[in-house]
Amino acid sequence: MGQILSNPIIDKEHHSGNDILTAFGLCAMQGWRMSMEDSHIVELNISNTGDDKEATKDDSEKDHLAYYSVFDGHGGSGVAQYCGDNNVRVLREQENFKKGNYEQAMIDTFLALDEELLKDPILKNDHSGCTATTLLISKLQNSIICANSGDSRTVLSSNGIAKALSFDHKPTLASEKSRIVAAKGFVEMDRVNGNLALSRAIGDFEFKLNNDLSPYEQIVTCVPDIIKHELDYKNDEFVILACDGIWDCLSSQDCVDIIHYAINNTTMNLNEISSKIIDVCCSPTTAGTGIGCDNMSIVIVALLKDGESIEEWSSRIRNKNKNSTNKTNKTNQDISFEERRKKIYPSFAFPNDDIFAITTKKINHNDDMDIDETDDDAAGSENGNKRGNKSRSTGGVTARNGGGPVDLFSLEALLGAGGIQISQGPNDQSFIHGAALNEMLASLSGGNRDIHETENSSSSVGKKQIIEEDEDGDSKIEDVTDDVKIEEVSNDVKIEEISNDDSTSKK
Repeated sequence: MGQILSNPIIDKEHHSGNDILTAFGLCAMQGWRMSMEDSHIVELNISNTGDDKEATKDDSEKDHLAYYSVFDGHGGSGVAQYCGDNNVRVLREQENFKKGNYEQAMIDTFLALDEELLKDPILKNDHSGCTATTLLISKLQNSIICANSGDSRTVLSSNGIAKALSFDHKPTLASEKSRIVAAKGFVEMDRVNGNLALSRAIGDFEFKLNNDLSPYEQIVTCVPDIIKHELDYKNDEFVILACDGIWDCLSSQDCVDIIHYAINNTTMNLNEISSKIIDVCCSPTTAGTGIGCDNMSIVIVALLKDGESIEEWSSRIRNKNKNSTNKTNKTNQDISFEERRKKIYPSFAFPNDDIFAITTKKINHNDDMDIDETDDDAAGSENGNKRGNKSRSTGGVTARNGGGPVDLFSLEALLGAGGIQISQGPNDQSFIHGAALNEMLASLSGGNRDIHETENSSSSVGKKQIIEEDEDGDSKIEDVTDDVKIEEVSNDVKIEEISNDDSTSKK
């Protein structure tokens, strides 16, 4: 499953927009992962526009080109972030792009990104990589072109039916395995060289070291498959691009159906629908197979007719579904968000009042984290959740794997922990005590005297916490800031809050 947090990061990134060709809604969320390694592109028009209006325009300048991409990083975010920042620039630089040969231009772009990464003094030694699924929509050519490398996926909804615009690249596929073996690699436990669970990616240069082979022939290649589809607005409705965090939970048809359900039964816009799909997919717990614990990114792209607004598009899709005679489609499109979520996690006992609580209720993240040494995409290396362990920064205190200090409990979490109670003692002072107190203190100190400096600029600058044992073996904690002093002696904790602007002590 890889390294995971004890509570997911549920802050979502949202983008939306529309013009005469397309409209889109995007949502991305870090979730249970230690860091966010996805990136994306949502560009309504990337047509080259020359400064000299009198100059002869190339084919790309005459066209209206929408461009959408999702990059799913592994082993770190470096390569994925670079692709998200530079993909459009590199595409526009390609001669085939200027000539309107977009299929070859997209292949050239993937190869050029690998070449640029190898020239970067930092990224050439970065062990990360990323999958890429990209969509180019040409108004002039009335077509959509998908370039895909890896196991992110692009899907077209045509009359409510999911049509694949890409295919996942897995090492177990005969065509992929034959290339891997010919390059003197191997497939073990469904992974490239027993490590990487996908067979094509940008970056991952440790699998591209054979100088006698072309980029097409390496153990792992960045070269994408290309699928071109001629637009038929009578049937074609929208396109979905998403990382495998979504596709692990939903089939292509499930995802198409859930979007149709939202269009038919709600007033949600594309941004809100994409956000709800992440709510449906995010795992309610880490006590499972790891499904739903990955980063999640999804883009929904509406295909607009000439002169059609996004509201008119929604109405058109809704009316078409209403008049459809396809009973199977209607049945599948009637499955609610709640029912979908229960189907994904059938063994989990969801609360009746809030089935989406895990992604809608804010949680304090200054607590311990869970560590799993394996990963769905890669294992046994040094960098990140795809390739081994990686620390994270939490409020100025670094969480480490194994022994040593871990994140300090917030006061609220401390008071709410099982086996710990608060009582009134002499002089109206509050004491924390209970069976779990020793265990909690041991987890904070790692069994040793330690000093932690926190550097959280918002609330804990200059805080110092000292954990030590006296001659009787009792633990003592002193945590001093401008506002609060906490002392623990002989397994009871004394809390004093000292106000900067009031000399009265609060106990």
